[in-house]
Amino acid sequence: MITWNYRVFQEPEGDFTIREVFYDEAGAITGCTANPVEPFGQTFAELRQCLEDFQAALELPILTLADLPQFAEFPRSLSPQSLSSEQVYQALGLSTADDPIR
Repeated sequence: MITWNYRVFQEPEGDFTIREVFYDEAGAITGCTANPVEPFGQTFAELRQCLEDFQAALELPILTLADLPQFAEFPRSLSPQSLSSEQVYQALGLSTADDPIR
Protein backbone atom coordinates (compact mmCIF):
# COMPACT_ATOMS: atom_id res chain seq x y z
CA MET A 1 0.00 0.00 0.00
CA ILE A 2 1.29 3.43 -0.93
CA THR A 3 1.41 5.91 1.95
CA TRP A 4 2.12 9.63 2.10
CA ASN A 5 2.84 12.48 4.47
CA TYR A 6 3.89 16.09 4.36
CA ARG A 7 7.61 16.90 4.25
CA VAL A 8 9.58 20.12 4.32
CA PHE A 9 11.65 20.79 1.18
CA GLN A 10 14.37 23.28 0.57
CA GLU A 11 13.71 24.45 -2.95
CA PRO A 12 16.54 25.08 -5.46
CA GLU A 13 16.32 28.85 -4.88
CA GLY A 14 16.65 28.28 -1.11
CA ASP A 15 13.04 28.76 0.04
CA PHE A 16 11.42 26.23 2.36
CA THR A 17 8.09 24.69 1.34
CA ILE A 18 5.92 21.71 2.19
CA ARG A 19 5.05 19.00 -0.33
CA GLU A 20 3.19 15.71 -0.13
CA VAL A 21 5.66 12.80 -0.31
CA PHE A 22 4.67 9.29 -1.37
CA TYR A 23 6.24 6.04 -0.12
CA ASP A 24 6.17 2.46 -1.39
CA GLU A 25 5.31 -0.55 0.77
CA ALA A 26 8.92 -0.74 2.01
CA GLY A 27 8.84 2.91 3.12
CA ALA A 28 11.08 4.20 0.32
CA ILE A 29 10.22 7.59 -1.16
CA THR A 30 8.74 7.19 -4.62
CA GLY A 31 7.76 10.76 -5.44
CA CYS A 32 6.22 14.03 -4.36
CA THR A 33 3.74 16.60 -5.53
CA ALA A 34 4.98 18.75 -8.40
CA ASN A 35 4.22 21.93 -6.47
CA PRO A 36 4.27 22.86 -2.80
CA VAL A 37 0.95 22.50 -0.97
CA GLU A 38 -1.02 24.84 1.27
CA PRO A 39 -3.09 23.99 4.34
CA PHE A 40 -6.74 23.33 3.56
CA GLY A 41 -9.87 21.76 4.95
CA GLN A 42 -13.54 21.58 4.15
CA THR A 43 -14.24 22.03 7.85
CA PHE A 44 -12.43 23.82 10.63
CA ALA A 45 -11.52 20.44 12.15
CA GLU A 46 -9.99 19.29 8.83
CA LEU A 47 -7.98 22.50 8.59
CA ARG A 48 -6.74 22.00 12.16
CA GLN A 49 -5.69 18.42 11.33
CA CYS A 50 -3.91 19.60 8.18
CA LEU A 51 -1.98 22.19 10.19
CA GLU A 52 -1.05 19.51 12.74
CA ASP A 53 0.22 17.32 9.87
CA PHE A 54 2.25 20.28 8.57
CA GLN A 55 3.67 20.73 12.08
CA ALA A 56 4.68 17.05 12.14
CA ALA A 57 6.61 17.63 8.89
CA LEU A 58 8.81 20.12 10.73
CA GLU A 59 10.11 17.26 12.91
CA LEU A 60 11.32 15.18 9.93
CA PRO A 61 14.56 15.68 8.00
CA ILE A 62 14.39 18.39 5.34
CA LEU A 63 14.41 17.10 1.75
CA THR A 64 15.44 18.55 -1.59
CA LEU A 65 14.19 17.48 -4.99
CA ALA A 66 17.56 15.78 -5.53
CA ASP A 67 16.66 13.41 -2.66
CA LEU A 68 13.85 11.94 -4.73
CA PRO A 69 14.72 9.09 -7.12
CA GLN A 70 13.17 10.55 -10.29
CA PHE A 71 14.91 13.90 -9.77
CA ALA A 72 18.24 12.50 -8.63
CA GLU A 73 18.50 10.32 -11.75
CA PHE A 74 17.22 12.95 -14.18
CA PRO A 75 19.94 14.30 -16.47
CA ARG A 76 20.90 17.77 -15.22
CA SER A 77 21.32 19.01 -18.81
CA LEU A 78 17.64 18.45 -19.56
CA SER A 79 14.61 20.03 -17.99
CA PRO A 80 11.41 17.93 -17.77
CA GLN A 81 9.84 20.12 -20.48
CA SER A 82 12.57 19.24 -22.97
CA LEU A 83 11.76 15.53 -23.26
CA SER A 84 9.77 14.27 -26.18
CA SER A 85 7.01 11.75 -25.58
CA GLU A 86 9.22 9.17 -27.28
CA GLN A 87 11.97 9.83 -24.70
CA VAL A 88 9.51 9.56 -21.83
CA TYR A 89 8.18 6.23 -23.09
CA GLN A 90 11.73 4.95 -23.57
CA ALA A 91 12.78 6.09 -20.07
CA LEU A 92 9.76 4.29 -18.59
CA GLY A 93 10.41 1.13 -20.57
CA LEU A 94 7.17 1.48 -22.55
CA SER A 95 6.57 1.25 -26.25
CA THR A 96 4.67 3.90 -28.12
CA ALA A 97 2.11 1.20 -28.86
CA ASP A 98 1.09 1.57 -25.18
CA ASP A 99 0.11 5.20 -25.79
CA PRO A 100 -3.72 5.39 -25.66
CA ILE A 101 -3.70 8.58 -27.74
CA ARG A 102 -1.98 6.97 -30.72
